[in-house]
Amino acid sequence: MVEFTLLTFLWLLVCLLIGLGYAYMLYRSQTHLSNTLQKSLFALRALAITILVFLLFAPLVKRINRTIEKPIIILAQDNSASIAFAKPTKFNLEQYTSQLRSLEKKLASDYEVRSFNFSGDVKKGLDLNFSGKLSDISAVFRLANNQFANRNVGAVILATDGIYNRGTNPQYESKDLKAPIYTIALGDTIPKRDILIANINYNNLVYLGNQFQIEVLIEAYQAKGLTSKLTVSDNSGIVFSQPISIASNEYRTTIPTLLQAKHKGIQHYTISVSPIDKELSTKNNSQTIFVEVLDGKENVLIIANAPHPDLSALKESIDINKNYEAKVELADQVSDDAIAKASLIILHQIPSVTNPAPDILKRVSSKPLLFILGGQSNISAFSTAQNVLGITSSGAMQEAIAKVQPDFYAFTLSEAAKTKLQNFAPLQAPFGNYGIKGPSAVALSQQIGKVATNMPLLVFGNDSQRKIGILAGEGIWHYRLEEFQETGTHEGVDELISKTIQYLSSRDDKRKFRVYSPKNTFDESEHIILNAELYNDAYELQNTPDVSVTLKENNGKSYSYLFSKSGNAYVLDAGILPAGEYDYQARTNLGNKKYTATGKFVISQQQVEFQQTIANHQLLHSLAQQSGGKMLYPSQLDELPKLIQINERVKTISFEDRKYEELIHIKWIFFLILTLLTAEWFARKRNGEI
Repeated sequence: MVEFTLLTFLWLLVCLLIGLGYAYMLYRSQTHLSNTLQKSLFALRALAITILVFLLFAPLVKRINRTIEKPIIILAQDNSASIAFAKPTKFNLEQYTSQLRSLEKKLASDYEVRSFNFSGDVKKGLDLNFSGKLSDISAVFRLANNQFANRNVGAVILATDGIYNRGTNPQYESKDLKAPIYTIALGDTIPKRDILIANINYNNLVYLGNQFQIEVLIEAYQAKGLTSKLTVSDNSGIVFSQPISIASNEYRTTIPTLLQAKHKGIQHYTISVSPIDKELSTKNNSQTIFVEVLDGKENVLIIANAPHPDLSALKESIDINKNYEAKVELADQVSDDAIAKASLIILHQIPSVTNPAPDILKRVSSKPLLFILGGQSNISAFSTAQNVLGITSSGAMQEAIAKVQPDFYAFTLSEAAKTKLQNFAPLQAPFGNYGIKGPSAVALSQQIGKVATNMPLLVFGNDSQRKIGILAGEGIWHYRLEEFQETGTHEGVDELISKTIQYLSSRDDKRKFRVYSPKNTFDESEHIILNAELYNDAYELQNTPDVSVTLKENNGKSYSYLFSKSGNAYVLDAGILPAGEYDYQARTNLGNKKYTATGKFVISQQQVEFQQTIANHQLLHSLAQQSGGKMLYPSQLDELPKLIQINERVKTISFEDRKYEELIHIKWIFFLILTLLTAEWFARKRNGEI
């Protein structure tokens, strides 16, 4: 519709007068035309000219588009193994699945139905096999809140047994959902006779020759008076056993077990309880754990000019890695024994203004070093103490934000860590001119305000056959506080410091072909990732030739893959593989030289779906009650459409989109004018007029 104002009306009147005047001037002398034809042509020309002149005014038209959005019904079915494992005796799973699909079709006639199945993650559709290794109920509500934000979500139908072993508490995740939740209570709340290993607490890293403890939590139901036996076995046989007397129908006990780390490498232990008479299942009677036995810890010595909050932050981040142990000493108290034991030495603001520390620098001359500069650093003495970075400074400091360098390959930071680092508060770095002295790799550069510079903030190089790292700024303790305030963790800072320490303390690997995995133990649901690097004679990364690898499971089954090229290196995502121990052998050629690399990793079996057999219907009742929905049982599925229909919160929404546009942009007006002028021209031509 056109927005008419007094000015619009007056302009329309003027346009009409112009159109009439133009038509009058044209047809006043057309006496040979019939009176009816002359009046018709007069009207056509007057109307066409009136519209054309009116369009010069560029009037606005208000257009209204109405969109009807049906309520979205999210139907989510638990596809984890516990649904089929611990179902009631008279419950027919196939019949229930058929009823669920009938419900989906019935709801689709009145609503927009989006169906999903979930276990460890959420997938589209109701392709159900009830074999999922994990249960993450909260993932359904995360999907509803993210994927259907600002949509007309009418209701969520959640069919599950209420058992979850991944993700957060579903009650917290569902609070942001502005729709009723109807829960279908599956599973059995009545305990059945069963004995199981509910949990095992242990450290997955221990040291050769040490004793280590594992704690086995055993649960038994409806088995009062019966007996069982706990055994722990390794490759050599049984290393621990203890009888179990079940004293009640809801029995729980924790049995501590002390073991000896006798062999280096990945060791696997099988923890089992012997079956009892007429128990529900023996699938949950045993678990296998993998423990990596290391030859010893790496010592990191932090030598400080003076007490500083950075020292505590560094020590805490280093000690997170069980392969490393950090010790802090002041420069005037450090012993030769501590220096000799250290695999890496961190010099915090040494040399300093008050202590150029030539003695300390001489004593650590054979060790890998990490220099950390600050307000007390003697920049001149520092610049002459190593051959990586030179700084000319007056002693003033400036705020420097960390800027991650994309071409840094000495080690890899996660995308989450990179993002956090660039958003942290700035460090205090020396103000001056920075110059790289020799071959080096810059991990972080300095951003001053909003200006990205080439001045390094974290740089690595080599000096006299040892690795040198330089963090040209103090205040990393702020990073830990800021990250904990925002996320409740220190993961980003710990990752940066841990990988810096690992890189500097690691011995140079002169192999030209290297294949490695980010960790030695994977969960059964994780993707298996391998990395490979190939160097030429000048130790430059190459990835021109193909790299193949064969993974061989301990039962003899093999899997063959070809690495993908990534940057200057290689990466392989082997996907999800069956649980077990795997050896791998990778092969490639560079020129006429053949290279091979071998390694080992393990995939631990996940049995959490069999560790809890009693359904949690209280959780489902709470979810439904707090959202304005209702908990139902499988036999009540037919009631759901009516319950949703009478719920006043489940409504069709009409959206009205109003916008203004110029009248000249409406195409049918162009065709109207064209039709008017064409009709007039044709009539005039037919009657002999030019």
